[in-house]
Amino acid sequence: MTEVKKNNWTIMAIIALAMGLFIVFIAPGLYDTTMDTLIMKQSKQATALNAGHLSRFYVGAIYSGIEMLIGLALIAVSAALYTGKKWAWATTMALLSIPAMVNGYIGLGWLENLKRFPPAYITFFLSLLAFWAFIFLKESDKKTKNATFWVFTLLGMLGAQGFMLFPHALRVILKSPADALLDPAAAVLKRTGPMMFLVVILAGFAIWKLAQRKESGWYLALLTGLMMIFGAFPAHYARPLVASLAPKGTMAASVFTSTYWMAGLQGIILVALLMLPAFKSALFDVEE
Repeated sequence: MTEVKKNNWTIMAIIALAMGLFIVFIAPGLYDTTMDTLIMKQSKQATALNAGHLSRFYVGAIYSGIEMLIGLALIAVSAALYTGKKWAWATTMALLSIPAMVNGYIGLGWLENLKRFPPAYITFFLSLLAFWAFIFLKESDKKTKNATFWVFTLLGMLGAQGFMLFPHALRVILKSPADALLDPAAAVLKRTGPMMFLVVILAGFAIWKLAQRKESGWYLALLTGLMMIFGAFPAHYARPLVASLAPKGTMAASVFTSTYWMAGLQGIILVALLMLPAFKSALFDVEE
């Protein structure tokens, strides 16, 4: 192992250890502040809880346990990174992708309702920066780094979109099961909501397998993009006025303000990149 390569593995080990300690000891406080403050304010100090509050609370509570596990795993894996274990790099990439994907949803309510920077976004940005750092610290040629950066980033974006849109579907269905049965604008979420959840799972596994340079990772990434395309566009055309990126009253709803349309477009971009021979050949080693 060259001195530069050894130093890079040491840096990655330090980053993984630092992120693990941060996620275990600091991130829970940021999560609690973000989630609890929003729900308490929206529900009038928990006296008027509704389906939206409860779905956010339940989904977030499940994730908070997963995030603690991620922090502990990063601490454990940091020792293997220090010794240059290839499997540790792939595992760390998968671990770092999860808080980068999910904390977008955890803090979204603050941006929409409180108009302030969400504390949980500190975890989001640190995880994302660590995720990107691992891509560039890993020894590989420029072609591989370029393909890895764009594909991994798009997978993370799709995972983040999926984790935002799945609780949205859950909230709408829990709020009015009758509408989910009778109103096409709500009924579409019975199918697309679970598809968004699967996008998150597929994105995480695709990053893990591609980080191992496995051909199966390319197929998982392709499925991630296709799942988003087939899940996002039907929801957009059934619900064009109620899923907008723009705050109410600021601009007319269009494909450029639609959360679902933009998510579907990201899926198309990912699939297109994966089909490019130059990208495909750089992402995995051909297995004999």
